[in-house]
Amino acid sequence: MPPLPLVKYGAFAIHDTGAPTGKDTYQTLVMIHGFSWHSGIFSRLASYAEKHSARVVLVNRRDYPGSASYTEEECRLLKAGSSPTPDGAASVREYLKARGKDLHDFLQEFISKEKIPQAGGITLAGWSFGVPFITSLLAYGPSFSSQGGLNIAPYIHTVLNYDPPYHALGYPSLEGGYNPLVDPIIGPEEGAKRFPVWVSGYYGHGETVSTLELRDPLPEPKPTIITMSPEDVQSALYPIPGNPGNSDSSLLMSGIQHGSFKETREKAYILDASAPSAWDDIKLRHVWCDQSMWEAAYGKFCLEEDLKEAEKAGKNVRSYEVIRIKGGNHFIHWDKPEHTLLVLLGVATEV
Repeated sequence: MPPLPLVKYGAFAIHDTGAPTGKDTYQTLVMIHGFSWHSGIFSRLASYAEKHSARVVLVNRRDYPGSASYTEEECRLLKAGSSPTPDGAASVREYLKARGKDLHDFLQEFISKEKIPQAGGITLAGWSFGVPFITSLLAYGPSFSSQGGLNIAPYIHTVLNYDPPYHALGYPSLEGGYNPLVDPIIGPEEGAKRFPVWVSGYYGHGETVSTLELRDPLPEPKPTIITMSPEDVQSALYPIPGNPGNSDSSLLMSGIQHGSFKETREKAYILDASAPSAWDDIKLRHVWCDQSMWEAAYGKFCLEEDLKEAEKAGKNVRSYEVIRIKGGNHFIHWDKPEHTLLVLLGVATEV
């Protein structure tokens, strides 16, 4: 299929496959990308949307190609968030909440203008570092709904964590875990060069945290980035927001420093029984790839244990399920797009 046009939609820019031919009721999959890799990395998923009677919407977050830049005030909040003080933590909280509001306002406009069927519903998926934007929407959704306009909660039947690293969910690191970006021996410049191969590799993990491979990918299959042409990479990679001092990099560092991702995750997944709302009915699906880098595999172990402990403690936990993509790496949507799409749509339970 020819490349989808990139269309401005509110603060975002999107690729939209449109409603499947002849279908009044269908599922809409909205994909939120991660750190530096924008919506182009999901282009192969869109190729199979019509075949499987789905609508696929690929969103470029703000600061990425075609979307709105952040305002001076928003940049000020991010800068203030670097301060190791309560005021710094409050600034990051305000910034994250506003990113959830961005997503809410986009969905509100998109559902209304495109007449998205409530029966088919929306699966809202965040890949990798896209997950904090999804948890922010869940955490603060009821307050956004109270501001008027269409209540989008009944249209979203599932939010989906797609292979996020542990830190995007606010969990502490694992001793011995390696990432070339923070390797003091090779330095940040060389680390940045090695990162794409490391993050897109296939890893031979065991079935427990203690048997995760913390450093070296398997020789085969080759890391996805190696199989991509220079044109492929150019169509999907936009490193500027991830460069030191820029929006994604600053949010990542400040969010980890202040525990902001943990705070947002808990607010999103542990429901307030004293203030029930339609947002409580949205199901959480966590899809993890068992040959992804250790950061994502470890994130799955952390989340599963955390939610089970919350249930044991009698907390009101959002309905959830954990789905494993066997043999999948962090870029399995590029390597095996059709099967991955079926998992994300909930049609298949594994690749």
